[in-house]
Amino acid sequence: MKKILHILLGILLTSTLSLSASLEDFRTDYDTAIATYNAQNYSKAYQLFYTLLEIAPNNTEINFYLGRSALELKKYDDAMAAFDRVLILNPTHTRTKLELARLYFETSQYELAQNELDTILQEKLPQNIHETVLNFKKSIDAQREKHTFGGALILTLDYDSNIGNDVGRGVTQNLLNIIDLPGNNQRKSAGLSQTLLFNHVYDFGEKGSWAWENNFVVYNKNMTQYSDKDLLLLSLATGPTLSIDTYKLSIFATYDRIRLGSEDYLGTSSFSLNLKKMISPTLLLETDVTKKRNINVNDTSTSDSDSLIYTLGMKKSIGENPWIVGLYIAYQEDNERAKDAVQYGISLDQWSYKTEVSKELTKNIKGIIGYTYKDINYSEYDALFNLKRKDNENYYVLGLSYTIDKQSSIILQYAYTDHNSNNALYAYTKNLTSLSYMRSF
Repeated sequence: MKKILHILLGILLTSTLSLSASLEDFRTDYDTAIATYNAQNYSKAYQLFYTLLEIAPNNTEINFYLGRSALELKKYDDAMAAFDRVLILNPTHTRTKLELARLYFETSQYELAQNELDTILQEKLPQNIHETVLNFKKSIDAQREKHTFGGALILTLDYDSNIGNDVGRGVTQNLLNIIDLPGNNQRKSAGLSQTLLFNHVYDFGEKGSWAWENNFVVYNKNMTQYSDKDLLLLSLATGPTLSIDTYKLSIFATYDRIRLGSEDYLGTSSFSLNLKKMISPTLLLETDVTKKRNINVNDTSTSDSDSLIYTLGMKKSIGENPWIVGLYIAYQEDNERAKDAVQYGISLDQWSYKTEVSKELTKNIKGIIGYTYKDINYSEYDALFNLKRKDNENYYVLGLSYTIDKQSSIILQYAYTDHNSNNALYAYTKNLTSLSYMRSF
């Protein structure tokens, strides 16, 4: 009997020690998952909490943090399932109700988000939590408005070392990748420009998935010298957008009217299709296809052209105090419209590669650095110079922005262009330094 008792006591002691070790391992794994979540490594945290869930499926905190990790990763169905499990286990879990309201907000289910917050406000809450919920409700109210408006006014003073660029057909200015203006002589000049940006969005439905966007730009630049290069641009873009989960599809029709010096110069019309996809909270992919027609106002001009532009890009946030990295590749094909009139420098194909890095250096100062390389091949054979023109361009930009307040900022920027060509007439360099004040509204 004593032998049997010793055996039973041994088994019991072994089981107790094993259970204690298992509980200790579980606590260690839980602490690791929490630390990973707090470090904003949501993908790994999601995996760790999911593993813990298999061990303790009825643990409220594990389900809660699994849901929060899924929400950060935009895995809305998984987040909803986890939050539902929490509320089944603890129907008064206020933090879960707040996260559920956030989930509804991010998926544009504003009515459900408001209902969830109204339920929370019926509870006894600490003053800071009560104010947080009220501010959240105000944000949702603003989001539910059918019409939203925004915009900015930008005043810029710049100095351009080469407003004409070259002795051939160069680029005097290129605003928003809309216009290429011909240059003839290398001339220096300061300039003062004013840019007005205005946008309007109309939300069709409660969930906000369909909307109509209108964007209007007015740009005016006056040179302190050489008024023949003064520029006025009017641009209007309009079209529908569709947002579904982590996708946003935009279809825009755009018209631009350009006035150079004292005369009308160019009209461009375009149709574009843009698709954005949030892969994760830190990674955005984007693709765009644009069909553009460039028509000179002068009816006798034979330099009218059609353009087809493909763009693929990504933006990635890296680190806790993040570096924002953008990478883009684009292909553009231009074809002259007057097929019977040979105009050198109209028909071409162009590849461009762009990288841009920005970072918040201090609380109010943000830095940006960028580089773009272009490889341009022209279609026509120039019998005069016995060659087919090939150009390449290196473009560098360096900038600092200082935030004055939520609506105002100052931007200092320097850009350098090195444009090379197998025809020396089209080679040039260019320095552009600018100081801007931007006021958003």
